[in-house]
Amino acid sequence: MDEEASIILGDAIAFCQRDGQDARLINMLGQSRAVSLTEDTLTIEAPSRFAIAQLKKHQPTIEAYLEEIAFAPIALDIVAPQGATADNAAAAASVVSPAAPVAAAMPAAEHQTGDVSRETMPAAPASATPAAAVTHMPIAHDTTPGEDSGIAIKNTLSADDFRRMMNQMKGGTGAKSAKPATASPTSAPTATAPVEQNTDGAPLAANSKFTFENFVYGPENSHAYRSALKFAALADERGTCTSLFIYGKSGLGKTHLLLAIKNELAEKSPEIKVKYANSQAYLDDLMTEFDRQKKSNAPIMQAYHGVDVLIIDDIQNIIGKRASVDYFFQLMDEFIRNNKKVVIAADRAPKDLSMDERLTSRFNAGMLCLVAEPSYEMKYKILQRYYENTIAAAPEAGDDSLLAAYGGDSGHLTDEHFKHMAEVSGTNIRELESFCERCAGEAGDREREGSELSFDDIDAIASQYFDTSAKKINVQTVQSVIEEQYGVTHEELIGPRRNANIAKARHIAIYLAIEMCEMTTTAVGAEFGNRNHSTVSTSYKKVQKMIQEDRTVTEDLKSLRDKITLRS
Repeated sequence: MDEEASIILGDAIAFCQRDGQDARLINMLGQSRAVSLTEDTLTIEAPSRFAIAQLKKHQPTIEAYLEEIAFAPIALDIVAPQGATADNAAAAASVVSPAAPVAAAMPAAEHQTGDVSRETMPAAPASATPAAAVTHMPIAHDTTPGEDSGIAIKNTLSADDFRRMMNQMKGGTGAKSAKPATASPTSAPTATAPVEQNTDGAPLAANSKFTFENFVYGPENSHAYRSALKFAALADERGTCTSLFIYGKSGLGKTHLLLAIKNELAEKSPEIKVKYANSQAYLDDLMTEFDRQKKSNAPIMQAYHGVDVLIIDDIQNIIGKRASVDYFFQLMDEFIRNNKKVVIAADRAPKDLSMDERLTSRFNAGMLCLVAEPSYEMKYKILQRYYENTIAAAPEAGDDSLLAAYGGDSGHLTDEHFKHMAEVSGTNIRELESFCERCAGEAGDREREGSELSFDDIDAIASQYFDTSAKKINVQTVQSVIEEQYGVTHEELIGPRRNANIAKARHIAIYLAIEMCEMTTTAVGAEFGNRNHSTVSTSYKKVQKMIQEDRTVTEDLKSLRDKITLRS
């Protein structure tokens, strides 16, 4: 199965569910098999000829979703099942999963795709469209934001620092599988070398954007980032770092980290057999295995059992499906018992997934990491880097190009634009990138008209993407929520008392006021007993340090943000 085709089909299914499309359409898409994805066409194999007729009725709707996902027109080609094999596979599908294998219902704003979406796509071949967005864009390591930006976030590594960190994790020795630095004189040129393959048959994505070096990290995801680094560095040491469980809401970079582990091992340790599968691919493989077993009595999921490192994405879509969950439990139990390596991603922590208690306990005992929503600073950095490395770095349109005929290139976004975009945007990173594309396009239109992109223009675009973009958070709302949460009075919160509980509440209230309210530090200080700028900045830095030292603080802040937003 074409992995990129499978991912974009899974995304289309999730979009159908998001918008409340007919359950029969979702079910038939879920039972269809992704065959291939070219620059402008997604080919799927429907489970039956009846399904083909029904899917064709909804073809315009599906193609509209595909264009939304890929940022480019994608035609849907629906082909008939090939003989009895396809019919048997479809029958197995009805046994394994009566409902479409999509994520559990989530709020519409999340576009519940469990990260199996455009941010999870491995780098496309050279012939494929470059329009699909990625979770975290490549970082220009030799550039830094201007000192006058007012945004301070240290969240990138240089290539040399990254290699040094990986080497230190390995105990100061190079990777066992490191290739010679120079090829022999008789070696074939790199350009004509055959494409390496991973154990799952996918290209080795040597130029993939899903690498550790390209991941933008900060306090919200640094624990997950460093744990993924450690896992990759020690993947060839049996019995060490046997499990990594990354959880968090959709669109926050979980799949980027999983693919970064896969790509790192494929490049540095090709002798390690790695299997990556998202939940849709796992269920498809399981259905195929059921059909094969009827004919040859072959072991179920041998391709999964025979690898050294197993990476499963979005297991929340597997848990709860009766016929498939037993096989999943058996697979996980075998890997953990044999000290083989397992990487799991889900939208919830193990304790919230209704898994077998033994597995929950074992995952909790391993590396358990939350990927939280990006802060204002993180959003600013993501928007800025995406613009610099994807939009501004795109080649200019020639006079005879289609882009020139359409109207020209994207416009210029300033630092002030990025700040305002970060303030009014939501936290889903793939939506942030699409939002940035729209703002840059609108800036280009304004420049061709002889004007500039305004904050009102940005607000109008944001209202089409984010439910919370129009909400203005009041500092009094922040204070009220914190007072209730920590059991302090308003007088205590803004007063001079410094006992531990009051001081912590005050620090967090000031931090959230700066993060969520459109106020300067001086204005925030005025609302907290006329404290000066330096005192407010000190409180803000203390909470930043708390986030770095205790990952539960990030979860607490997320809960407080939600309460404040709902009350605003």
